[in-house]
Amino acid sequence: MRVFLAAFSFAVAATSANAEQLWLTMDQVRPFELQKPAGQIVVGNPAIADVTVQDKTRIFLFGKAPGLTNIFIFDEEGNPIDNLIIRVRATADNMLTMHRGAARTTYNCTNQCDATITVGDGTLSFTSVVQQVNQKQSQADSNNE
Repeated sequence: MRVFLAAFSFAVAATSANAEQLWLTMDQVRPFELQKPAGQIVVGNPAIADVTVQDKTRIFLFGKAPGLTNIFIFDEEGNPIDNLIIRVRATADNMLTMHRGAARTTYNCTNQCDATITVGDGTLSFTSVVQQVNQKQSQADSNNE
């Protein structure tokens, strides 16, 4: 009976935390101010969104992939203080999506269109762009040594 009451008490406390819905854009960071200092932050699905902590009252929310998740924030005593409902959308501005049969490639178009890494693209184009980005990063890292 005691275990049931403890679980029930936690469930009631968890639902009493504020539920705020936020929209994030994939591959972009959004600052967020907390009302109280945070003791612990739990991300429902870190493949969709993630958090970088700046200090106890300021965090950065990062949209990783389109979808829905939540982020629970607890105070230093373990009490829930916020429940952020996070909706991540794909970028739409200056983006072009090319479909070749079932394969999809996404391009970022500013002055010219360049293939970009986008969740949902075909394996061939996605892997090709990831390899190019990794090679470029390796070159930059070797120049900094």
